Amino acid sequence: MSSHEAATRAATTLDRAFATRDTWSNNADVPRIGIFGNGVPETLIAASGALPVHLSLGMTNASHPIESVIEPFVDEEVRGFLVRLMEGEFSAYRGIVFARDDAPALIAYQYASEWIRQENEAEGTPPLFLWNLVHTDSAAVAAFNAVQAGKLFDFLAAAGLKRPSADDIALAAYAETGRQAALKRLKAAVPEHVSGTAAAAWRNAGRFMPAGEHARLLDDALSGGSSRTPGRRIGLVGSPLACPNAYRMLETFGTVVCDQHGFGQTWPAPGNGKSGLTELLAATAADPSCPRVTPAGVHRAHLLDQLQAARCDLVICQLSQTDDTFGWDIPALAQTLGKAGVTFINLSFRDARPDEAWLNGSAARISQALEAGQ
Repeated sequence: MSSHEAATRAATTLDRAFATRDTWSNNADVPRIGIFGNGVPETLIAASGALPVHLSLGMTNASHPIESVIEPFVDEEVRGFLVRLMEGEFSAYRGIVFARDDAPALIAYQYASEWIRQENEAEGTPPLFLWNLVHTDSAAVAAFNAVQAGKLFDFLAAAGLKRPSADDIALAAYAETGRQAALKRLKAAVPEHVSGTAAAAWRNAGRFMPAGEHARLLDDALSGGSSRTPGRRIGLVGSPLACPNAYRMLETFGTVVCDQHGFGQTWPAPGNGKSGLTELLAATAADPSCPRVTPAGVHRAHLLDQLQAARCDLVICQLSQTDDTFGWDIPALAQTLGKAGVTFINLSFRDARPDEAWLNGSAARISQALEAGQ
């Protein structure tokens, strides 16, 4: 097989994995642990012998009685997840882990737990676990986070998986370092060889497959050697966005070279590549891309550093309809970028899968703002 054929096949596989999301089934014989939300170290789950699979990107058109108690402020991905959970779509999973410091994940856990407490759940609903890691640096916090890791290991063992040893964690971390290296090469290929739309899809495809397989596919996909004409360098911030149509609309104005949001370059978290449990937990707690990290200014400073390092000349902000996390940073972010001569455009609120009206209206707003700035 030629390098071009290998690249095409790998790119197709990554695109298909991203499109099918948690239903991607190349590893159907491996026990699965679902993850909802960013902030759960996939390395620890992989070290137990399970495949960590992210469930927050899936959507459904089905309905379920649980919708009658879901309040209007709840995110669309939470609503879809809860319907799928109670319809029994995750019955084959050994368990599901929720990230407490991810706002939609905490809400999903609370709704699911209460529905289950009232004995309304479908038969075969997997056990649920709330991963509660504190994002700051102190001896007390380190001790607390170590206790949380122990509770996670207890949960995994109760689900029929092995309790990870130091060697298990080191081996899983080694696979993650390979993925991180491949993702670094992917980032470097944008915009000259890969579009931001493709990069986002290929990166997020890894949420549904083992780290080693993801790294191999990325390296193969990047071996094709295609070239693109670089244009305006776009930064994308705000709420997590995993909609290819939205990326394609943005890339009519240039290339998304820096997407700093929950479904962007902030995943996978840096702690995943640490081979020791103590180091892994410390790196996860200190991750500056987490909106909950303290002190509060660390997250915004990191965001600005990433946009500057990517040499963005246009930064686009967008928010989910129920955002209660990122919006607070917008005024200071816009002011700082404006002083640096970077165009900042806030497209405001959108659905998880923006419709044509929003896409067309947003494109018009960007065009007008760029023309006004010339």
